[in-house]
Amino acid sequence: MLTAALAPVRVHAFALISGIGWLIDFTLFNLLAATGVSLFLANLVGAGVAVSLVFVAGRRFIFRDSRTALPVAIAAYIAWNVAAILLASQAVAVLGQWLATPALMVRAGNILGSLGLTLDPLYLVPPIAKVAVTPVTMYLNYLAMGIIIEQRIRFR
Repeated sequence: MLTAALAPVRVHAFALISGIGWLIDFTLFNLLAATGVSLFLANLVGAGVAVSLVFVAGRRFIFRDSRTALPVAIAAYIAWNVAAILLASQAVAVLGQWLATPALMVRAGNILGSLGLTLDPLYLVPPIAKVAVTPVTMYLNYLAMGIIIEQRIRFR
């Protein structure tokens, strides 16, 4: 059983593993978006790869007190992530569409120009949309891992 003294280590370990997964996700997402892949599909691919790695590492290193048989945990995690990734991908796509509106692009271009930057603000849309959705998805994934793997939620 996890002692109260080890709980912060566990949260930090999950944050580290999730952070590495997010870097993989973010990189794949932006590479795909830069090649013209829709934000929805780019997020679907990047997040799919990342959550698979986070699940394996999380089960091995963080959620060792597993109360759920591996096949059941895998099935539940796949079901959770299919729904979560589809919703997150839709959120990224909708947010990206809103950020790319002409009125916002003109304002962003003016701001970038006043800073002496010649960057097309449209290039910033995918990473901004992805970053905006990330905190919610990371928090929900932590809760889901606790429920699926250990059949409970731990905050301490």
